[in-house]
Amino acid sequence: ILFVDDGNSKEWQYHDELRAMHPKIQVHRNEQRQGLIRSKVIGADLVSSPVVLFSEPHCIVVKQWLEPLLERLSQAPGHDVVVVPIIDVIPEHNFEEYRAANHHIGGFDWSLMFNWMTLIEQRNKSYTYPDPYPTPALSGGILAMWRDYWNRMGTYDTNMTEWGGEHIEMSLRTWRCGGRIEVVPCSRMGHVFRERNPYVVHNIQVVRNQKRVALVWLEDHLEQFYAEVPHARNLDAGDVSKRVQLKESLQCKSMDWYIDNVY
Repeated sequence: ILFVDDGNSKEWQYHDELRAMHPKIQVHRNEQRQGLIRSKVIGADLVSSPVVLFSEPHCIVVKQWLEPLLERLSQAPGHDVVVVPIIDVIPEHNFEEYRAANHHIGGFDWSLMFNWMTLIEQRNKSYTYPDPYPTPALSGGILAMWRDYWNRMGTYDTNMTEWGGEHIEMSLRTWRCGGRIEVVPCSRMGHVFRERNPYVVHNIQVVRNQKRVALVWLEDHLEQFYAEVPHARNLDAGDVSKRVQLKESLQCKSMDWYIDNVY
């Protein structure tokens, strides 16, 4: 179990307290803040487990939350599946309360902002609880996958900065390049949904990340992104040629295919 301290100030490090929780716990510190996206890539490179599971410090897991995720991963002979738990709600102002979430599927609009869509029971009338079910998009960064799949699929775009957009990029890349994303209802995790981030998030960097996703993955639908986020048009998003090369090397399907067959 690896915690990543992303350049936290001294009063927010808690290294000794974390290590004291269990001998399997390690802490890595980035001396300079790298942001959530790069920190996950750094952390994944520092562990040796065949499965990588990304979580967040403001979460509480329920009993036997891990086994259903690992079971579903073990059933994928090509290792080409990304699995996520049901994300329940812990209110920010009352940690003693726990609200069970419904079985939603995730999506996003042309601004590349995530949103919850319909329930799986409404989308698929033949769905039987608690079977794992497909979701077009990841809601965030809580997920598990085989390490070899993480690596061969290109991890995250490390030219993205800070936070935001990486979950939409991974959603498009996974589905369009031969994989799938599934929610595993037998795995549940409580998440504190906060009114505001406890750290600085520069909105311009979020838009920059989203534009990188759009440039690589939206193809003929790029103008629909600009219609929703007009200030992104003249924003320098950096060189995306390596991500385009990755997309080509993985022989990924088109955005139209994703809309018609997944979304």
